[in-house]
Amino acid sequence: MATEPELIVRRVSGVDLRAATELLVQQQRAYGREIDADRLRPIVQAALEDSDRILVVGAFHEGLPGFAHGKMVGVLMMSVLVSLEHAGEVGWIEELYVRDDYRRKGLGDRLLSMALDWSLGRGLRALDLEVAVEGHNLEAAEHLYFKKGFEKVRRARLSKTVTPG
Repeated sequence: MATEPELIVRRVSGVDLRAATELLVQQQRAYGREIDADRLRPIVQAALEDSDRILVVGAFHEGLPGFAHGKMVGVLMMSVLVSLEHAGEVGWIEELYVRDDYRRKGLGDRLLSMALDWSLGRGLRALDLEVAVEGHNLEAAEHLYFKKGFEKVRRARLSKTVTPG
Protein backbone atom coordinates (compact mmCIF):
# COMPACT_ATOMS: atom_id res chain seq x y z
CA MET A 1 0.00 0.00 0.00
CA ALA A 2 1.47 3.37 -1.05
CA THR A 3 1.73 6.00 1.64
CA GLU A 4 0.65 9.58 1.09
CA PRO A 5 3.62 11.97 0.84
CA GLU A 6 4.29 14.01 3.96
CA LEU A 7 3.74 17.60 2.85
CA ILE A 8 4.58 20.26 5.40
CA VAL A 9 4.51 24.05 5.37
CA ARG A 10 7.06 26.01 7.38
CA ARG A 11 9.13 29.18 7.33
CA VAL A 12 12.02 29.06 4.94
CA SER A 13 15.43 29.43 6.59
CA GLY A 14 18.98 29.96 5.41
CA VAL A 15 19.48 26.21 4.98
CA ASP A 16 16.77 26.36 2.28
CA LEU A 17 18.43 29.18 0.26
CA ARG A 18 19.46 27.02 -2.68
CA ALA A 19 16.11 25.21 -2.92
CA ALA A 20 14.14 28.47 -2.61
CA THR A 21 16.25 30.13 -5.29
CA GLU A 22 15.86 27.17 -7.67
CA LEU A 23 12.09 27.06 -7.15
CA LEU A 24 11.74 30.81 -7.75
CA VAL A 25 13.87 30.56 -10.91
CA GLN A 26 11.58 27.74 -12.08
CA GLN A 27 8.54 29.90 -11.31
CA GLN A 28 9.91 32.90 -13.21
CA ARG A 29 10.74 30.72 -16.23
CA ALA A 30 7.20 29.33 -16.19
CA TYR A 31 6.06 32.93 -16.77
CA GLY A 32 8.50 33.40 -19.63
CA ARG A 33 11.04 35.45 -17.68
CA GLU A 34 14.65 34.33 -18.02
CA ILE A 35 16.45 34.85 -14.74
CA ASP A 36 19.76 33.44 -13.59
CA ALA A 37 19.98 31.68 -10.20
CA ASP A 38 23.24 33.51 -9.42
CA ARG A 39 21.46 36.83 -9.88
CA LEU A 40 18.41 35.82 -7.82
CA ARG A 41 20.25 34.10 -4.93
CA PRO A 42 21.42 37.31 -3.15
CA ILE A 43 17.88 38.69 -3.34
CA VAL A 44 16.41 35.56 -1.78
CA GLN A 45 19.16 35.59 0.86
CA ALA A 46 18.40 39.23 1.73
CA ALA A 47 14.71 38.34 2.06
CA LEU A 48 15.51 35.45 4.41
CA GLU A 49 17.77 37.67 6.52
CA ASP A 50 15.03 40.34 6.91
CA SER A 51 12.58 38.01 8.67
CA ASP A 52 10.88 40.89 10.52
CA ARG A 53 9.74 42.59 7.31
CA ILE A 54 9.68 39.70 4.82
CA LEU A 55 7.90 36.40 5.28
CA VAL A 56 9.09 33.47 3.20
CA VAL A 57 7.10 30.27 3.68
CA GLY A 58 7.80 27.02 1.91
CA ALA A 59 5.91 23.83 1.19
CA PHE A 60 8.11 20.75 1.49
CA HIS A 61 7.82 17.10 0.56
CA GLU A 62 9.47 15.45 3.55
CA GLY A 63 11.18 12.08 3.73
CA LEU A 64 12.53 11.88 0.20
CA PRO A 65 16.02 10.38 -0.20
CA GLY A 66 18.64 13.04 -0.90
CA PHE A 67 16.65 15.91 0.64
CA ALA A 68 17.84 16.44 4.21
CA HIS A 69 15.39 19.30 4.83
CA GLY A 70 12.66 18.16 2.46
CA LYS A 71 12.15 18.88 -1.23
CA MET A 72 10.77 22.42 -1.62
CA VAL A 73 7.69 22.28 -3.83
CA GLY A 74 5.99 25.60 -3.08
CA VAL A 75 6.80 29.06 -1.83
CA LEU A 76 5.08 32.24 -0.66
CA MET A 77 6.98 35.51 -0.30
CA MET A 78 5.39 38.54 1.36
CA SER A 79 6.88 41.94 2.22
CA VAL A 80 5.60 44.37 4.84
CA LEU A 81 4.92 47.87 3.51
CA VAL A 82 3.57 51.09 4.98
CA SER A 83 0.20 51.99 3.49
CA LEU A 84 -1.56 55.33 3.54
CA GLU A 85 -4.72 53.71 2.19
CA HIS A 86 -4.91 51.30 5.12
CA ALA A 87 -3.33 53.67 7.68
CA GLY A 88 -0.66 51.23 8.77
CA GLU A 89 1.42 48.30 7.71
CA VAL A 90 0.18 45.86 5.07
CA GLY A 91 1.52 42.70 3.52
CA TRP A 92 2.29 42.54 -0.19
CA ILE A 93 2.25 38.93 -1.38
CA GLU A 94 4.69 39.01 -4.26
CA GLU A 95 4.78 35.28 -4.95
CA LEU A 96 2.69 32.25 -4.22
CA TYR A 97 3.87 29.36 -6.34
CA VAL A 98 3.39 25.60 -6.15
CA ARG A 99 5.06 23.25 -8.62
CA ASP A 100 2.63 21.82 -11.19
CA ASP A 101 3.05 18.25 -9.94
CA TYR A 102 2.12 19.28 -6.36
CA ARG A 103 -0.97 21.36 -7.13
CA ARG A 104 -4.44 20.36 -5.91
CA LYS A 105 -3.02 19.03 -2.65
CA GLY A 106 -4.00 22.05 -0.52
CA LEU A 107 -0.50 23.53 -0.39
CA GLY A 108 -1.49 26.96 -1.76
CA ASP A 109 -4.22 27.14 0.87
CA ARG A 110 -1.79 26.15 3.63
CA LEU A 111 0.87 28.65 2.48
CA LEU A 112 -1.72 31.41 2.40
CA SER A 113 -3.13 30.41 5.81
CA MET A 114 0.32 30.65 7.35
CA ALA A 115 0.77 34.13 5.83
CA LEU A 116 -2.63 35.21 7.19
CA ASP A 117 -1.79 33.91 10.68
CA TRP A 118 1.58 35.69 10.62
CA SER A 119 -0.11 38.89 9.42
CA LEU A 120 -2.67 38.81 12.22
CA GLY A 121 0.04 38.22 14.81
CA ARG A 122 2.09 41.09 13.40
CA GLY A 123 -0.90 43.45 13.38
CA LEU A 124 -0.97 44.07 9.64
CA ARG A 125 -3.98 46.06 8.41
CA ALA A 126 -4.47 44.28 5.06
CA LEU A 127 -2.90 41.91 2.56
CA ASP A 128 -2.58 42.82 -1.09
CA LEU A 129 -1.54 40.77 -4.08
CA GLU A 130 -2.00 40.57 -7.80
CA VAL A 131 -2.62 37.64 -10.07
CA ALA A 132 -0.93 37.64 -13.45
CA VAL A 133 -3.46 37.03 -16.18
CA GLU A 134 -0.92 35.44 -18.53
CA GLY A 135 0.68 32.13 -17.58
CA HIS A 136 -1.72 31.55 -14.67
CA ASN A 137 -4.77 29.45 -14.10
CA LEU A 138 -6.71 32.58 -13.18
CA GLU A 139 -9.86 30.69 -12.15
CA ALA A 140 -7.97 28.46 -9.70
CA ALA A 141 -6.03 31.41 -8.26
CA GLU A 142 -9.16 33.51 -7.78
CA HIS A 143 -10.94 30.55 -6.15
CA LEU A 144 -8.14 30.21 -3.60
CA TYR A 145 -8.01 33.92 -2.79
CA PHE A 146 -11.78 34.44 -2.69
CA LYS A 147 -12.08 31.45 -0.33
CA LYS A 148 -9.70 33.26 2.04
CA GLY A 149 -11.72 36.49 1.89
CA PHE A 150 -9.79 38.48 -0.71
CA GLU A 151 -11.79 40.81 -2.95
CA LYS A 152 -11.09 42.23 -6.38
CA VAL A 153 -9.85 45.81 -6.44
CA ARG A 154 -10.39 47.77 -9.62
CA ARG A 155 -7.03 49.29 -10.44
CA ALA A 156 -4.43 49.26 -13.15
CA ARG A 157 -0.89 48.46 -12.12
CA LEU A 158 1.88 50.22 -13.99
CA SER A 159 5.56 49.35 -13.83
CA LYS A 160 8.83 50.83 -15.05
CA THR A 161 12.26 49.26 -14.71
CA VAL A 162 14.61 51.95 -13.40
CA THR A 163 17.91 50.10 -13.54
CA PRO A 164 19.33 48.03 -16.37
CA GLY A 165 19.43 44.27 -16.08
